[in-house]
Amino acid sequence: MKKKVLLLVLVFFMMMGSVVAYAAPKVNTFERPARGSAYSLSQWGVDGWSAPWDLGMSTRTWIDGYNFNHSGGQSLRVFYPQGQIDPQNSGAQAPFTITPGQEYYLSYWVRFSSDFSWGSTENAGKLGLGLAGGAACSGGQECTGYNGFSSRMIWRSGGQAAIYYYHMGNAGQYGDYAVLKNNGADIYYPKGSWVNIVQRLKVNTVTNGNANPDGEIQIWYNGTSAANITGLRFVRNTDKVDKAYFSSFFGGATSAFAPQNDSYIWYDDLKVSTSKAEICELAVGGCYNRTFQAESYNSMSGVITETTPDTGGGQNIGAIDNQDWIAFSNVNIPTAGTYLVEYRIATPNNNGKISLDINAGGTVLGQIDIPNTGSFSTYRTVSHQVQIPAGTHQFGLYAATGGFDINWWKITKLY
Repeated sequence: MKKKVLLLVLVFFMMMGSVVAYAAPKVNTFERPARGSAYSLSQWGVDGWSAPWDLGMSTRTWIDGYNFNHSGGQSLRVFYPQGQIDPQNSGAQAPFTITPGQEYYLSYWVRFSSDFSWGSTENAGKLGLGLAGGAACSGGQECTGYNGFSSRMIWRSGGQAAIYYYHMGNAGQYGDYAVLKNNGADIYYPKGSWVNIVQRLKVNTVTNGNANPDGEIQIWYNGTSAANITGLRFVRNTDKVDKAYFSSFFGGATSAFAPQNDSYIWYDDLKVSTSKAEICELAVGGCYNRTFQAESYNSMSGVITETTPDTGGGQNIGAIDNQDWIAFSNVNIPTAGTYLVEYRIATPNNNGKISLDINAGGTVLGQIDIPNTGSFSTYRTVSHQVQIPAGTHQFGLYAATGGFDINWWKITKLY
């Protein structure tokens, strides 16, 4: 009997370990904070991202709800002042804590400003988030296997894309790098358009205090494998991947690396997970999404269709009063998961509220407040995250409180 109990306890803890290993990913779509505000470390914390320190988050970041976003209505813009280098004066830096794991995937979308400067007489800088562990060996340190490791994206001359990593056995004083490739050709970051970067880092195993050369780094660029580095030694101890390291700045150690003009980078849809299956950017066809023109409903109650003043023209629905609704039939959701739902709305009124449901109101997925946009001619995109089951559904948009117009709405899978 005791053996059976011990076996059941062991199985239970094995199952718990599996749950931890494949827990829901950490995600940030930057939709919650007030647009036009700095995204300080405390605001990151409200959204579930914690770090012991930061540089530049309160002074060089901005929630952009006016210009560019990859999804939803907002993104994070980071500022790189002309003539400035290092994270004290350029960009932003913070080592966000994640649950220690042997292997992690990190995904984000990035957009360089159309006049982005790659540098002065020297060209190099750190981009976005990377993965790190332990003491996050970097900055010209020798990686001993006891002071951690780091792996971050960089740009080089002309925007050449590369992965920059610190491990045991760096070829020189600083980290090694590998240029991203597509069918053998070097990849260069574009200006003025969004691209997706996914990084995978697997920590090496350790035998009797010796680092086995089985660590790995892999990079995908817009869903295609662009670098695969094997045979790496990161640690001799028990350090794991425990940081999603926001580390983005110009430099380089001298002002020769500084930008020649004020430059900006936008970030959106950050994801960190131990499971590749949770990074839908790597799925065939990418992340499922579908946009619905509001006037293309299958059934409705109380609304009218009218010419829209919104970008792109066409029509919107208006005269939405309390308890009015529109419904969309036979919408196929191929896989269950967490989805971002966006609504393109306009209103001079306060306190509007949309409730999203499936199957004739049988299941309420979520509710979102509609902000005052200034007028029925001023449109804004708002969004929320909901859980949607797989299957073919009828979606309903119900005005719990009316007084707004809708041009379109959209669903995009996050994970």
